[in-house]
Amino acid sequence: MTVVTIVIVAVIVIAGIFLVLKITTKNSASVEKEAAVSSVPQKESAETEFEKIMGTLLKLNILIRTDTRLDSEMLSTIESIIDDLKATIPPMMEKYPGETLTYELKKIGSSHLYNNVKEYLDLSDESRVTQLSIFNNTLASLNEVSKRARDIAEKNETQEFKTMATFLKTKFQTDIGS
Repeated sequence: MTVVTIVIVAVIVIAGIFLVLKITTKNSASVEKEAAVSSVPQKESAETEFEKIMGTLLKLNILIRTDTRLDSEMLSTIESIIDDLKATIPPMMEKYPGETLTYELKKIGSSHLYNNVKEYLDLSDESRVTQLSIFNNTLASLNEVSKRARDIAEKNETQEFKTMATFLKTKFQTDIGS
């Protein structure tokens, strides 16, 4: 009988060890899976994304107001573009979150406008004179785009929306990269 008791105890111990190993392995796998999921960056919310864009536009607004060499007409044009982007991007993000036009407008608001203006403002007086016409053309294009996008968003012009998206994608594709 002692042999039978020893065998039963041994089976129980082995089963217990097996059960503990199984539970430990399962918990370890779920912890690894959780770690893998949490290390993948979550797509930021539209609100967070818009806050970042607004931060960039605010930084730009401060930058242009503190530059004493920027003429009032340019200042007014840049402010108009900023106002149009502030009014246009939120409804576009809400109504057309995955569309090309929305993406391009967000790109303009988050980096393109700021980078172009900053590059110009960082120039010496002599360089500004030589780059003035290029900068004015860029501002005019961005102003036209922002105003037209605002009209499209306000009037919900679906066909014009697609046409404008294609235009922006080709027009600013090379400009955005520079």
